[in-house]
Amino acid sequence: MPILSAKEAAEIKIPPPVSQEYWEDSEWAYEHMNEISEKYPNQWVVIYDKKVVAASTSGSEAEHIATEKVGNQEFVILFAEKGIRVY
Repeated sequence: MPILSAKEAAEIKIPPPVSQEYWEDSEWAYEHMNEISEKYPNQWVVIYDKKVVAASTSGSEAEHIATEKVGNQEFVILFAEKGIRVY
């Protein structure tokens, strides 16, 4: 395992912690997952301000749509799996 020098360690940028709103949206999404999966089966959904703002079968497309709607805000993106899958 490589060891960083003091200079390299000082240059590492640590991302800021996620906002309280992000955690609230995440909690809301999991509380409403059954309804979300019914309405958006097997799609990627983006949650912002406790509502679905984008959905698509492509995660990158859902993220793109959401970014156009809410700008560069933090949002929750998850897969609304419908039914039982064997992986």
